[in-house]
Amino acid sequence: MNRPVHISIRDDLRMRLSAGEWAAGERLPSETELAARYGVARMTVRQAIGALASEGAIIRRQGLGTFAADGRPTRTVDLLLSFTEEMRRQGRQVETRLISAAVEQPPPAAREALQLGPSAAAVAVRRVRVVDGCPVVVQNSWLPYARFAGLDADPLLDGSLYAMLEARYGVRIMRARQSITAAAAGEPDGAALGLQPCEPVLRISRTTYDSSNLIIEFAMSAMRPGYPIETIMERRQEP
Repeated sequence: MNRPVHISIRDDLRMRLSAGEWAAGERLPSETELAARYGVARMTVRQAIGALASEGAIIRRQGLGTFAADGRPTRTVDLLLSFTEEMRRQGRQVETRLISAAVEQPPPAAREALQLGPSAAAVAVRRVRVVDGCPVVVQNSWLPYARFAGLDADPLLDGSLYAMLEARYGVRIMRARQSITAAAAGEPDGAALGLQPCEPVLRISRTTYDSSNLIIEFAMSAMRPGYPIETIMERRQEP
């Protein structure tokens, strides 16, 4: 049986990415240019690009093009649980307290992560996660306002931002990339967690992607140290 052409193109592009033909963050040729290079229709190239985006090998930036992703190893899973789902699966009592939700100009880190223009607004959602009666995490999330207009009026469904994104906006969360460092709690995160400003917390920066590999959320969280929380990521069994 002949191999589908878009699979061969996908594999060739993947090999070129691995070989460093395009460095992390570098723009790939357009679909039109790739179609001409391979001598195929644009739809065939689009299928190959879509497959690479699903793998996380490339990142699509709306209106800008397709870019090589960071080549650091990542774990690929079919189901990424929200914090609320993780805690409930572990038998914990979890409560989400919404502090604020508003449309605002995001801070530089969020603007850069979301790839927003200099005047583009974001929906900012700030909330505290309380597990078994103890405030454990303060989460600050920013989402593109152009895509999630109206979210500030009602950002949570059953305590979960991700559940609201799926139910109201049809977004399917596929993967996330995050980094963790230690720092002082400061204000106002310390107050939200019942800690002194000088006490340590875990700082978590997280970028979340949808099924089209578009960035939908940038979050910065502060977590109380010494609180045992297991993060569950599992592979979904298809029917």
